[in-house]
Amino acid sequence: MKGQVINADSIHKNLDELLPPARIPEIKPLVKLASQVVAGRNVRTVRLNLPEEPSKPSWDKNYMTSVRAAECQKILLEPDTILHLRCPLWINNKRGGGAASASCFDIYLAKDVSDLSLKPRFIREGITIPEDRVPKVRGFISLVVIESGPLATLLGDSENPAHTEWEKNATRFKGKYQWGPSTIDFVRLSVGKALNLMSQGDEEEDFTVLSDIFYLEHPEDDDEVPDQRRKKKKKDDGEQPEPSPPQPPEPRPRHYRLSKVEKGFVLRGPSEPLKSPRSYTITVAYDFAGASKASALKKYHRNDFALDTARYVDPPQAHNTENLELGGNTIAFSASANDFEVRVEGFDPDRDIVVDVKSEALETDETI
Repeated sequence: MKGQVINADSIHKNLDELLPPARIPEIKPLVKLASQVVAGRNVRTVRLNLPEEPSKPSWDKNYMTSVRAAECQKILLEPDTILHLRCPLWINNKRGGGAASASCFDIYLAKDVSDLSLKPRFIREGITIPEDRVPKVRGFISLVVIESGPLATLLGDSENPAHTEWEKNATRFKGKYQWGPSTIDFVRLSVGKALNLMSQGDEEEDFTVLSDIFYLEHPEDDDEVPDQRRKKKKKDDGEQPEPSPPQPPEPRPRHYRLSKVEKGFVLRGPSEPLKSPRSYTITVAYDFAGASKASALKKYHRNDFALDTARYVDPPQAHNTENLELGGNTIAFSASANDFEVRVEGFDPDRDIVVDVKSEALETDETI
């Protein structure tokens, strides 16, 4: 077998021969981006704000101001330009004396002309961390680089032996760092959160830079326009008036009330009495940027939280329920009257949650 010499020049020329064909569309843009970053070609840096006092990291408008967001938009509008975000944060190793240390990581973003959706690639001190649960980003190629320092040490402590993901319950990590789990999410979700903030820059800026990932599809012809949004045509002279539309059917009864509370949710019985006993199943997960409700629920992982062991969330509180069963992200119970309540709090306030509720009558198996 003939050998191949891989260097800064040959990797571009021989990449098609070195990789399986199915991996080329994913890897080739990343190799090009990494090469440009290493060479420092067309890289423009924007530095975000380190909070004055040590605190839990959060992707908000204090961290990336509207001025910084507008600056990022301008850079991404420039042809063949790479946006470099320097992202500072505080790390507090509680076993190291309790004094917080400033650290940082880097995000490199480049516009992608293809129609592919690619996951950010995470590199900690030269080690690639796949992090399969990170949502894909459409319209951008992205690298998240963590060099040696307090943050790299924190993430290294949380990695599994195969270095494939950051685990919040890792033996070397759990309880060691203040804001530790939130710091993992801050880095893991950084690309999507940063792009969301960029889309909220100054109103005078051009927001089309992010149109590849924040958009609404416009129908191509009138036949594709939903009836409720189709403009009514004016009646011509002599045209017979249209018949009155049929009356809408009676709304189906609701068998619960779902409300948002601080750091969680509460599920209560309906205002009207239940006609018969019912079973209920609640499924909850953290939301992901660009993910549908079903996709976000599917991406649930016990490292995020676990309801049955009250890990990273408060123990669920249930009143006037029967046959209560808890899973990692599920709560199942039955109720005979409408005065029941199930409350769960303690979720990460910097992340959104999605909650799905299914109910069925115990006698009829009628699913709502």
